[in-house]
Amino acid sequence: MNARWFRAALVPVSALALLGTPHLAHGAQSVPHTKMYRSVPAGTVEFSPSLSYSHWNVKRQGYGNVDTFTKLEITPTVGYCVSEHYEVTGGFMTRHESTNGTSQTALGATAGLTYNFSPQGGVIPFASVGFGALFYDGFSFNNTAVLAPTLTGGVRVLVGTMASVNGSLGYQHESNAQGEFGASSNRLVAGVGVSVFPWRSR
Repeated sequence: MNARWFRAALVPVSALALLGTPHLAHGAQSVPHTKMYRSVPAGTVEFSPSLSYSHWNVKRQGYGNVDTFTKLEITPTVGYCVSEHYEVTGGFMTRHESTNGTSQTALGATAGLTYNFSPQGGVIPFASVGFGALFYDGFSFNNTAVLAPTLTGGVRVLVGTMASVNGSLGYQHESNAQGEFGASSNRLVAGVGVSVFPWRSR
């Protein structure tokens, strides 16, 4: 793994995670820890659909053609809160990529652990770590990309008691990138999404 990339990614992720410490939130002691702010108590199920799309062109000096790249990634994720702070997550991934009209689609899965910090008013900071795999040649170990580690920090802003709007910043290292053995990539990923809490045991 490129250590310089890894250290650079930890800085913004750690900064977002530190927002969850009570002594950094102004006036945190004046906000009562009531049930209305406990949006993710133990037994809560969270559903977080994710969709990303990118399209770009590359023109090389001295080369007449223009290379065109397109990527579409869909990742529906389900989480289960085993306590008020710890949440285990899992999801499926679909990545469709096109390079100069040649397309390939990979299916995969992700798993991780999220720590939801104590609520600060209607805002809950969180940090997560995870891993995953994308299979470019069916469900075999041929042409398989490995996503590890995946580090994310962010905040969720509560919308009533059944949903939240989430903002996050993360780092992702991909080995065997795009299913190519020996290739690797590092990504800084900023995202905005929503979560819904369709079921709670309490």
